[in-house]
Amino acid sequence: MEGQAEAPRRASRFFVIKVTAGQERNVARILESRVTSPEQQGVYSIIILPEIKGYVFVEAESRDKVSLLVQGIKHVKMGSILPVKKEEIMMHLVEKPTIEMLSIGDIVEIISGPLQGISGKIIRIDKPKNEVTIEPTDAAFVLPISVPADQVRVIKEKGV
Repeated sequence: MEGQAEAPRRASRFFVIKVTAGQERNVARILESRVTSPEQQGVYSIIILPEIKGYVFVEAESRDKVSLLVQGIKHVKMGSILPVKKEEIMMHLVEKPTIEMLSIGDIVEIISGPLQGISGKIIRIDKPKNEVTIEPTDAAFVLPISVPADQVRVIKEKGV
């Protein structure tokens, strides 16, 4: 097939699929595995937004493509597949500058991961790695912990 030009990409639209809450990632993985097959040409992206539970967004040529894609998936609610405006999705895709809002001395709480619920004082910020090192406040001895900056929430700012 040398010298054959790739078919031009048709105009795409975004569609929302209702799924069982908490199963968004599993459904997205199943969709991803199905998209790699040749008969599923015309599906361009699969998006899950952590702050919007129970929905998976798919960018595709048509509603029919999405309908065929989700057929037979256990956690998909077989209601209507609704179109959604690109702008509504894009406002959720803006990268949040978390590390810039943190400073040494802030008291933070770890909000996810295996250390969830531990609070402590920030003693170091590593911007290139997007990590903060905290010193737990209720530990029996000093044990610095490094966690991703997006897994902490400021409880009390330094000097406040």
